[in-house]
Formats: sequence, structure tokens, C-alpha cells
Amino acid sequence: MLFDLHPKEVRDELFGRDEEVEYVKRQVRAGNWVVISGQRGIGKTSLLKVVLNELSRDGFRAIYVNARGITTLRDLLAILINEINKSRVRLRLTVSLNFIIGSAGITLSRGSRVFNGLLELLLSIDEDTVIGIDEVQELSRVSGQFLKILGNVFASNPRVSFVFTGSYVGLVKALLRPSPESPLYGRPPVEVRLRSFSDELSREFLRRGFNELGIQFHAFDTVINRLDGVIGWLTLFGNYHGVRGLGIEDSLRETVNEGVKIMISELEHFLEDKANKALYLAILSALRFVNRWKDIKFAVTARLGREFGDREFVNALNALINYNFVERVREGEYRLIDPMLREVDYDELIRKYSRTSEPQR
Repeated sequence: MLFDLHPKEVRDELFGRDEEVEYVKRQVRAGNWVVISGQRGIGKTSLLKVVLNELSRDGFRAIYVNARGITTLRDLLAILINEINKSRVRLRLTVSLNFIIGSAGITLSRGSRVFNGLLELLLSIDEDTVIGIDEVQELSRVSGQFLKILGNVFASNPRVSFVFTGSYVGLVKALLRPSPESPLYGRPPVEVRLRSFSDELSREFLRRGFNELGIQFHAFDTVINRLDGVIGWLTLFGNYHGVRGLGIEDSLRETVNEGVKIMISELEHFLEDKANKALYLAILSALRFVNRWKDIKFAVTARLGREFGDREFVNALNALINYNFVERVREGEYRLIDPMLREVDYDELIRKYSRTSEPQR
């Protein structure tokens, strides 16, 4: 069902992404690694899961790892071991140094270093295997070690391929644009950037979803104008209206309320390591009303009551672009990517972070 809120896992459930599925599969078969990038709710997880399922039917061993909340190599190794020990994976492994092989599968030997264990595990796989790591940017805190492992695997074990999803920040940026010092320099993954649906595709998605439920639906423009072509929000609206039976206005209100909560959570995650949190929030707030660089900076200066140097301002704006909150439409012109970012109460967030940054007395 198109309006099911779970990530899609088979092609028949995935709307409008046939070309992307085939492209990712071709890249994996050609030996290339892939990064699926894009904003929250754009369908990265669904695309990844469908690709993994189809490759598994084509002879690949497929492993899915949800990296949300994983910040250490130990956690990553534990999940990989758990997936490999599941009977549906049944990988052929030649581990010997850092693992014990028993009737229940493999376990890391006591005293073994996690880095060595993870590297040995990936190098020991001796059949065509594709590993999908969802939300890979969560591993940014250990990106240096992780990139060393990936570089070693790429050079030494062509039987293993990776498909990553994530925002274009941290580890994802290092994967896509490796520096000359990076272990992946000269071998960057292929990027598949997911975009919002056009109005025409959004209309067709809603039409098919409601047809599945036997519902006649006509308020296409009302919904699309509010939610744009973000598949996650369109699906949530369809679930509220078509499955739960709420009216159109109530369904839109609930979708926006839920969407704003999710985006605030994403913003707070983004701001965790930022020094001047109010600057980023003020830029997002200004973009609800203006889109030219000079107008955005003027609005931010007026809102926060102080001047910002061009470099500081540009760095903040670029960080928002890299995290898929903002996109550059053309030179000197920008816009908010997600419609829910237009609904956030930035004044309240700025007040919140201003209070937490006040010196203690």
C-alpha cells in the first residue's frame, strides 16, 4: 500500500523511483560503491531496501544496517555480526584471528581490537556481498578510522560493495569528495541524489494511493501546494486521510504538526556542534520571506541585532546547504528545501538557544 508508513522493500510498493533502482543496481554490478543522498523524508531508505532485496535475488548477499544512533565502530561491528549470524545471510567467511566460530555463528574474541575485527570481517567475505548502511553520517565521529577500513576493503576485497544513504555532511562529504589524504582518494562512490517529485508525479502518487483505498480524491492542489513533492509528507497525509479517516484539513494539520517535530529534531541534531546556533536559525527564518543573499544577510542582522562578516555568514549558509536544509537555486539565490522548514517557530528556537548560551551566575 502506497500510504503505508513503513519504508518500502519491494518494487511494487516504491513509487516513481524505477530509474534510480536500476541505476544503483548497475553501479553495484560494475563494482562501484554508491551514496544515496537527499533530504529527510525523500525516500532514501526505501530505495536502499528495494535495491538490496533485488540484488539478493540476483545472487548477492545483502546486509542492511540502520546507522541511526550508531556512533562507534563497536556498535557497527555488533550489528554486522548480528546480521551475518542470521540464517538468511549465511555468508562464507574465512575469519581466524579476531573471531570465534561456533554453532550460533561468529563472535568477537575477547581482547580483540574492534578496528582489527571489523577490518578482518569485511576482508574475509568471499562471495559477492552488498552492505547497505543507512544514515551513514551518524558515524562521522569515527570517520577517520572508518574511512581507513573502507579504503582497505575497496583495495583488497572486490567481492564487497557498499551502498550508503545520508545527508551531505560529515562522513558522506568525505566519501563523495575525498581529499588527497583520504584512503578513498581516487575512488569516490557514485552519488544518486533524490529530488522531490514534480507536481505531476505528486498528483499521480496521491491518485494511485487513494485508488488503492477506493477513495475519490480531488484536493490535489491544496495538498501539493502545502507539502510540495516530498514523498514522506505526501505518504503521511495519505495515511491520515485515507487510512485513519481524518478530513482533509485535519490531515494536513496533523501532517504539518508531525513534520515540524521531525524537522526540529533534525535541526537540533545539526546544531549540536555549532558555536553560534542562533545564526543558522536566523538564516532559515529569513528564507521563509526572502531568497537573495544580501536580503537574507540583512534580515539576519536585523533579527539578531549584530553584524556578521561575509565569511562567517557564507560558512553558515553553506553548512545548511550541505545538510540539505537549503539549496542554491542560482547564483546568489537560495530557498528552503523542505516545506516543513517554513512552518517552524524559529523565534522560539532562537530564544531557547539564547537562554542555554547565557553565562551562569
